[in-house]
Amino acid sequence: MSLQRALLLLIATALVAGIVPAGLIIDRRLARELESRARDELTQAPRLVADRQEAGSEGLVMHARDVARAAGLVAAMVKGDSAAAVRIVRAARGSFGDGTVLVTSAGRVLDGPAPGAPLLEATRRGETPVSVLSDSGGLKSVAIAPIIWQGKWLGAAGITISLGRPAAGVLAALTRSDVLILGSRGALTTATTTDATARLIAQQALRWPRDKQVREVTDGAQRYLMVTAPVGDAGTLVFVRDLTRDLAVLPMFRRAIVLSGVAALLLGLLLGTFAAFRVAQPVSVLADAADRLAGGDVDAPLMRSGIREIDRLAVAFAAMRTALAARMEHVERANREFAERQARLETLQSELLQRERLAVSARLVAELSHEIRNPIANLRNCLEIVRRRIEHDPQGREFTDLAIDELLRMHELAEQMLYLNRPRDPSELACRVEIVAREVSALASAGMHPDAFMVTVASEGDPVAALAPDSLKQVLLTLVQNSREAILADRSAEQGRPGKVDITISQSGGTVSIDVIDNGSGIPADVLSSVFDPFFTTKGAVDGVGLGLFVAQGLVRTAGGRLTATNRADDVGAHFHIELPASTAVDVVASPRRLRGNTGRDDGPVRDETSEPEEK
Repeated sequence: MSLQRALLLLIATALVAGIVPAGLIIDRRLARELESRARDELTQAPRLVADRQEAGSEGLVMHARDVARAAGLVAAMVKGDSAAAVRIVRAARGSFGDGTVLVTSAGRVLDGPAPGAPLLEATRRGETPVSVLSDSGGLKSVAIAPIIWQGKWLGAAGITISLGRPAAGVLAALTRSDVLILGSRGALTTATTTDATARLIAQQALRWPRDKQVREVTDGAQRYLMVTAPVGDAGTLVFVRDLTRDLAVLPMFRRAIVLSGVAALLLGLLLGTFAAFRVAQPVSVLADAADRLAGGDVDAPLMRSGIREIDRLAVAFAAMRTALAARMEHVERANREFAERQARLETLQSELLQRERLAVSARLVAELSHEIRNPIANLRNCLEIVRRRIEHDPQGREFTDLAIDELLRMHELAEQMLYLNRPRDPSELACRVEIVAREVSALASAGMHPDAFMVTVASEGDPVAALAPDSLKQVLLTLVQNSREAILADRSAEQGRPGKVDITISQSGGTVSIDVIDNGSGIPADVLSSVFDPFFTTKGAVDGVGLGLFVAQGLVRTAGGRLTATNRADDVGAHFHIELPASTAVDVVASPRRLRGNTGRDDGPVRDETSEPEEK
């Protein structure tokens, strides 16, 4: 058997096996659902009728009271004029209801059916009762209201509505079922079904209690569902559903299922023929290509297929013919990867050598730092002597103080290189930011004409940062000096507005913010992310080593702050933003000079650092 015929047989078998059981299951399920729906609707019928009667009773009560209060009725009843009273009651009824009721205080019925003693007794108490009465004309809904004159009960008057065929038709439409109305002794008064069906249902209803339970009655092939409900104390309502009629849709549905199944089978066979052809043809082409490959032809054409598995088979067959080329390419790629790894290894070796050189340089710097402290101390002693001799020169004293401060900063930097892990004095971990910033401004502007370069300081309040004064001074000096060098280099070939650096200080909650903004050319976008990297610099090899911003960022981070670099929003100049934690210290040094005891400059020379024991 060919592949195409096998696929067609398989598709036909699958369709028949799927359609026939599905049709039987759907037929049985639909029959059960139709019967269940009929039972549910029939169960709801007594409640729907009860709700309708309750709503109708309100209307009956209202009209009964209107009839009992009709003009002239009381006078006619007092005079004993029965004929006039009947005319007044009938005129007051109008078009509502089917008749009227009029009873005297003696219990004599002047018009309509006799309401009975319980209803009359209720009217004596001032009530307006509603009930269902049975008389020769069938069942009637009756509502009567008392006729009162000067507190005396003269009788009762009301309205009647016959429960005949019109009422049965309304109930049948409301409950979607046939309705039978039985009298007080089970006599059939009206029905919406045929006479034979009505008699059969009436006979069965007399045997069952009026408990609103759904029961089934059969008459040959006919099946009926019925439920009974009382109508007051006088009659019975019977609701009937003809199951045979409700299930009459099943034969048409079965014919539709059969026709749909045949159409689905034919369509499935048609589509199966097409699918089998699409499957068999690529397989046949692959078989021919395999035969040609056995004869040494590796270029036989292949047919692609829309079926994933067959298309995958064709792709695998084509890949098999190019396996040798693929393996050679793999070898070449492995060689290239080996060369790249060799190059990375050489790079790592160069980095290791560079790190070794840096380690040696670091040891040399540490030794130089140890030896440089004594010359710095001697220079400071000399400057202290000079300062005392120019006591009457304020400007000279100021610049001498600045020079001494710079020497002290150099001394502390040397100590930091020696004692990187030595704890700092807690009294040095706070400073007044504005004072440090103004000293930096004075240092950076020294010797500069205001038309060429100037530094301004603006502060909101007097923020105190949790950072040593020397450390903050080093950070700000690094930023301002970088800005000054960039501005002067940018304006060396042009005449424009003076270079300017603005230092703005503010505090928000527990954070002190310092913004250093210049009006230079800004930082190129391609190097903005690298300005804090160690040994990165845009200056020449002679002018810088690329450690200033790296060290500044390290000092800020050590204090728990953050230093970031961006360009100004108007693309004119650089913007460095410093965030430092605010200090809560009570005694805060004002500046690096006050920290070192230089407020009076009469504290004597600095002792020679050679008296300290050397590092071991």
